[in-house]
Amino acid sequence: MSPWDWRGTVLRRFVGTVVAPLLAALLAASCGGEGSSGTPGGAATDPQTSEVAAQIASFGGDSSLAVEAARAPSATADSNRIRQVIVFGDSLSDVGTYKVGDIAAVGGGKFTTNPGPVWPETIGLLLRAQVTPFRQGFGGTSQVLGGTGFAMGGARVSHQPGIGCNPTPAGECTAALTIPVTHQITDYLGANGDKFTRSQLVFVLAGANDIFFQLGVFQAQVRDGISVENAQNEALAAIQQTAVELGGQVQRILNKGATRVVVLNLPEISDTPFGNAPATAPVRPLIAGMVQVFNGTLAAALTGTGATLLDFHGEFQRVAAHPRAFFVHQINAPACDATKIAVITNGLEQGGSSLFCSRQTLVQDGAALTYLFADGVHPTTLGHLIVARFVLVEAWKHGLL
Repeated sequence: MSPWDWRGTVLRRFVGTVVAPLLAALLAASCGGEGSSGTPGGAATDPQTSEVAAQIASFGGDSSLAVEAARAPSATADSNRIRQVIVFGDSLSDVGTYKVGDIAAVGGGKFTTNPGPVWPETIGLLLRAQVTPFRQGFGGTSQVLGGTGFAMGGARVSHQPGIGCNPTPAGECTAALTIPVTHQITDYLGANGDKFTRSQLVFVLAGANDIFFQLGVFQAQVRDGISVENAQNEALAAIQQTAVELGGQVQRILNKGATRVVVLNLPEISDTPFGNAPATAPVRPLIAGMVQVFNGTLAAALTGTGATLLDFHGEFQRVAAHPRAFFVHQINAPACDATKIAVITNGLEQGGSSLFCSRQTLVQDGAALTYLFADGVHPTTLGHLIVARFVLVEAWKHGLL
């Protein structure tokens, strides 16, 4: 029996008519469509792009209305049209910061089932505002490419080192760049006349790496003899402060002229393959507590600012509760095979990070389109399509398109 036979007619239709055209359209856009500035180009009339829009709309209900709203403004010179999609954050929104050198050579570069698109790429495609990396590099060196994707894997909200930085004693990163969101925004302002414009749609999604960092601090404190209660309280206080700082950065973006700012809260990290792993069980309640504190504090910090807060956490819970409704057939295991990744990286990557994941390192054919998670915490191609649909619909509901 073919690996696809048991998955059913609906899934095969989804793969053939949604995912394949989407990947083809993204490739077409990168080769002959818009530049990183978001200026309309060939992709505006690309029939493949139209097919992608039609298939995203085929989810029905609000999806079709959101796609219609996303595409309609591009046909006019209306001053309200979105001309750029700007993205700040971490690996969940990274469009290829680390797609260089050996990482690119093994087919990796984004934290997903490569070469599948991450959600900002899909949003940008539908809005004719291609999202490419602002900066690319690894190992402590990078070059500015000038795209509108500032998010990068491992980044925290305000501090270095991030996750995967592998700092020297002087604090300089020797692996992932992990430039914090605060500095990402500074980079944007420095390259764009210290201002945002009303023709931009600005996304912010960050905080997960601060939770991972504080989890490491908690574990180190407990090993050093600090009581579990005190260590937990310190972790929760640190995460609360991080959420306040992120709220301040969103206000900074608004103060510089942005009028369409969308912030995603954090999904339930404790309910990912990483969170459900036996080794994580002792700290799972703390992870859930940090997510709750972060999201609650962030919501309070954004109240009355004019920013739009999307409940990514709630959407994740809906997918977890009804995976088949979202075409998900495996929600508790990674699609990327850690052993295969270790082989192609000559043992340098032992943890199965999706940064190095490609078609040749999947656990089985088609896993990118049936699993929700690529590794312990990052979405697959299917997972990112689910996120893109959610973001598009919510942006439309809030009148941002």
